[in-house]
Amino acid sequence: MKPKKTLPALALALFLSLVLTACGTAPESELTPAVSNSAATSTEAGTSAKDSQTHKLEGKPWVTSILQNNLPPERPDLKDDMYTSYNYDYLSAHQTEGGNPTTDHSDDLRNAVTAVIRDGSKTNHDLEQLRIFYNQAADRQAIKEAGLTEIQPYLDRIDAVKSIEQMNALLVSDDFPFRPFIATGCTTYDMRKTNIVGVTSDLLFCDVHLEGGTYYQETDDEIGQQAAQAQLSEASSYVIGDLMAAGMDEGAATKAAANLIEFERQYGKQLPGSKTYLQQDFGKMAEDQRESIFEPDEFFGLFSNYPMKEMLKKLGMDHSEKYGATPKWAKAFDDLWVAENLDTIKLMAKARILKETRPYRDKSMLVERGLYANDDADQSAWLACDNRNSLTQIVSQTYVEDCLGTKAKERLTELSKRIINTYKGLVDDTAWLGEESQRRVIEKLDHMTLNVLEPADGYRDYSDLELTPTNKGGTLFSNYLKIKKHQDDHEAALVGKPAIASGLWFSAEPTLSNAFYESTSNSINIMPGYITSGSYADDMSDEELLADLGYTISHEISHGFDYTGAQLDAYGLPNPVFTNEDVDKFTQKTSALAAYYSNIELRPGVKVDGQNVVGEASADLAGMQVILQIAAEDKGFDYNKFFSSVAKEYAQVITKEDFAYYAADIHPMGNLRANVNVQMFDTIYDKFDITEGDGMYLAPKKRIVMWGPNA
Repeated sequence: MKPKKTLPALALALFLSLVLTACGTAPESELTPAVSNSAATSTEAGTSAKDSQTHKLEGKPWVTSILQNNLPPERPDLKDDMYTSYNYDYLSAHQTEGGNPTTDHSDDLRNAVTAVIRDGSKTNHDLEQLRIFYNQAADRQAIKEAGLTEIQPYLDRIDAVKSIEQMNALLVSDDFPFRPFIATGCTTYDMRKTNIVGVTSDLLFCDVHLEGGTYYQETDDEIGQQAAQAQLSEASSYVIGDLMAAGMDEGAATKAAANLIEFERQYGKQLPGSKTYLQQDFGKMAEDQRESIFEPDEFFGLFSNYPMKEMLKKLGMDHSEKYGATPKWAKAFDDLWVAENLDTIKLMAKARILKETRPYRDKSMLVERGLYANDDADQSAWLACDNRNSLTQIVSQTYVEDCLGTKAKERLTELSKRIINTYKGLVDDTAWLGEESQRRVIEKLDHMTLNVLEPADGYRDYSDLELTPTNKGGTLFSNYLKIKKHQDDHEAALVGKPAIASGLWFSAEPTLSNAFYESTSNSINIMPGYITSGSYADDMSDEELLADLGYTISHEISHGFDYTGAQLDAYGLPNPVFTNEDVDKFTQKTSALAAYYSNIELRPGVKVDGQNVVGEASADLAGMQVILQIAAEDKGFDYNKFFSSVAKEYAQVITKEDFAYYAADIHPMGNLRANVNVQMFDTIYDKFDITEGDGMYLAPKKRIVMWGPNA
């Protein structure tokens, strides 16, 4: 719920990309909010609160106080603008550089786990492996002296390739530990059966784990294009630095990066993006899923150029009952794997290895180019440990078990169960929903898996991982290769076993500040990184817990029944939960919500794209309704504390430079997520005496309710 780098809420976009992470993020913050946007700065955005009396404030129907230097000179009445009224002090204090509560507390997990790593009194096998790796990554002098010594032999082997056949042989050889171009992971196509293997491309610039092919989608959305180009530019700067570190001059590296982007675009755009299934013809997502599951012979038959079968045999994943892949991607990818592209393939393979090994080698060139503030030992050690390619699972488990304690998990699990039961009650009372649709919705709720702070099946077993300390000849890079092999073996061991609803946790970073619903496993996932002092405390009140984490959980559950999630059933199969008749009724509601958002002005000349945000907006709306239903059942509930906490979850100051990024996001801006959602429900009118003429007022006939007897 809090402002954060998000993933697509669209589960099938994740399923079709078939890399099991709904919450991945690019390592070392490569895909950060846009750094520049000329359109975003073309209109004067007001000034500070002190000087704003002489400037026209932007945004309708509420002044867009979330934008930097666009704060009213005085705190508005909450009857007119709840978000700004509750957040006025925070917004005033963060005008200079921007900020949000998530980033304010982003170091909580890191500081807590680092303290455990340094505390010799706490020890176990996994923690000792983490200590070895952390200390080796913190030894910047040893890493600088090593340079590319351990990595260069692999780059040289690529340089020595003279044909596409030799390239294929290199990639599948047992002594070549890298697999550029593809990513694999265990997924499920039916939660009642077994894990299967999903395969997709492993992009160089734009991390497929984050948003599939979003950055390469063709669109007329000017703001979205600007944001995507800024993201590509940011990622490209790191690749240029990597190539220069490997000996290429800046001009050649810049040209090479541009060529690689165009090469990547040819198959990257074939992957579903975060907006692929928003308000399309209902059933399109389910249809695509049906076309993305293959029998083994059929799957391997998709690849006549790339050695897919041999690669999966090397990884121990060639025995899957079925395989998942996006057909369009598979063809586009295989078509590029030809002799005339050999030089580009070799270059991309080298660049991909340099990107993958970035946390485990010297970063002097990236520091020199201003991509890192400095080569800080602790920061580098943390980045080496806390990413999905290394020991983020141990980091997460350490945080949950040694830092959070047991109360957080118990409290959040019970809260999740209460929300699900409340949801079921509202569904039972929904007049527009037919009996068959009700049955399917409740079945999906009954079979929802809760991965709260840890995978339901437990964290990865590292008991057989033995890293080599420095005093016994171990190095950071050699130990990374051990971890890499351990992870590949772990994934291979899951193939063919009973389907699990926590596969995402093994290819993601649970330390990220994220919570999400995933449709193919029908699971709610509350990542440990989401539980910091900014969102949770053992002694927080029920009102605060409901406003923050309760609303988050309820929102994520609602994604199981939004326009896309409703296309998959309780077991992740492409069977819509709504009948055709009920789909039409549901679409009327989401269309009305999209239209309402589309009339909101973010700044002069720029309105919300209602169709773009409606998936998240409808989950917000349904989530708020469930939480208000729970609140109504609690005697003495403090609504002022509750609504204050809701508003503060979205407290944020967005800089002019970041405007395009947030305007193009599938989530509405935070001020709207607070104000629009609460103004739809009678509760706020009753508790705060909001009447016609107040800024928060919305006529009863215009209020949109998703579930229950009044829907």
